[in-house]
Amino acid sequence: MVQLSFDATRSAGDEFSFEKTPGLCYVGLLENQPNWYFPSHKHNDLSEVIYIAGGEGIFKINNQTYKGEKGDILIYNKGVIHEEFSKPDAPVKLYFLGIGNVAISGLAEGDIIPATVEPVLKRNECSPYIEACMKKIFQENQDKQPGFAAVCQQLTLIILTIIQRITAVQKEPVHTGRAPSLSLRMKTYIEENYMENITLQQIADHFFISPSYVCHIFKKDIGYSPMHYLLRCRIGEAKRLLLTTDLRIYEIARLVGYDNPNYFTMMFKEMTRETPTQFRRNNTTIKGLAAEG
Repeated sequence: MVQLSFDATRSAGDEFSFEKTPGLCYVGLLENQPNWYFPSHKHNDLSEVIYIAGGEGIFKINNQTYKGEKGDILIYNKGVIHEEFSKPDAPVKLYFLGIGNVAISGLAEGDIIPATVEPVLKRNECSPYIEACMKKIFQENQDKQPGFAAVCQQLTLIILTIIQRITAVQKEPVHTGRAPSLSLRMKTYIEENYMENITLQQIADHFFISPSYVCHIFKKDIGYSPMHYLLRCRIGEAKRLLLTTDLRIYEIARLVGYDNPNYFTMMFKEMTRETPTQFRRNNTTIKGLAAEG
């Protein structure tokens, strides 16, 4: 028999600690959707952890493209722009957590990993533990047995702690290949103002260049026309709101820049092949943690 004493005070010298108690905002599961696509979007009020449980996906994070496979862990710090695709011939299966109130010592508020670490942690010895925790959080939120909220909160802390262990020894710098600064500035302008009635002329006026030049350099450096990227930002945020809130369709339309909910529905369907209502019904996300009585 082996008995090991436990002294919580020994943790005082750890390289990381939580300055606030992180809170689970939602948990979700994506599977059996070979044509899954989530346009460019970000979360200004929370961070996300993704676990790839099967298949393959393509993830664009801060202008870098990554391939996600079984066992990989993806981290989206608060405010990080990301875009997601499933590979049709190997549909991705993934669990995802939205976590608010993240404040880890030594990191900016809302950051789960430092800027010097790649946002995709490749399959490693900790992957099975992350998968088990994700599955348990999802199941607990479905069943809602007594004490489920406490279980989910503790499992969320475990996941964040394991990620800190992994990144503490992973010192690989983030690759810094970037599009030219003017294109990035225009991209950021769209990301920060997509909820407004932005026009191509307005973008051109803001940067003191012609509309044709805006289109030329934006398409060359970013890969989309400015107005198509604007649409992707709007639909990406709309998807997030459909999955994580109970807002009505017309409310979401207004929040992402559409005064006419019918036009919003038309544009949403044009990009996703589903209406907003169908998208919400066909995707599984469990929002928040109900208060226990």
